[in-house]
Amino acid sequence: MVDQSELAFRMLCRRYGTELCYTPMLHSRMFSTQPKYRKEQFSTCPEDRPLFAQFCGDDPATVLAAAKLLPPNSVDAVDLNCGCPQGIARKGHYGAFLLSEPDVIEGIVRTLDRELSVPSTVKIRLVNANELQDTLNLVSRLEAAGASVLCLHGRTKEMKGQSTGPPNWDAIAAVKRRVGIPLIANGGIHTPPGSFLGFRV
Repeated sequence: MVDQSELAFRMLCRRYGTELCYTPMLHSRMFSTQPKYRKEQFSTCPEDRPLFAQFCGDDPATVLAAAKLLPPNSVDAVDLNCGCPQGIARKGHYGAFLLSEPDVIEGIVRTLDRELSVPSTVKIRLVNANELQDTLNLVSRLEAAGASVLCLHGRTKEMKGQSTGPPNWDAIAAVKRRVGIPLIANGGIHTPPGSFLGFRV
């Protein structure tokens, strides 16, 4: 989460049993060109593992350049954020606003899978609310491109703020059946009982 999952918060979560953590969403262009941004936005420690570094961006070369500037052996995977629904993501042409451009996402994943020594993963949302097949087609392409893990937020990019609504657990279950790689269910889990919905899927 942007401005939420920095090192101190990750370590607090790990103290209470969290096994896998993500960095905040890192802007690949800024990370690849601005040393000050890298220093301010990425920090870790030996106990902060396993750790996925999450980047946003729309250009394979830029995302790859950013990933290669991570300190050696500091992360266990590089994640592409295709789930951010905020206006800044629309303006920057990244996050959930790439879901309508599967060729772009696939190209980034293929590049990361080919060039990095750690796995590549992707966070997405449902492509649209009315046609599940679009999401199923996308996850199949991402798996074929080399994604090792998928994280699916069970809402569309339009479902935010007052229009958030509950996640679509049936859609998440359908995606789980489609892919042969690990799937992380995301969204709408706020309590221990709520987490059981994800396990049942």
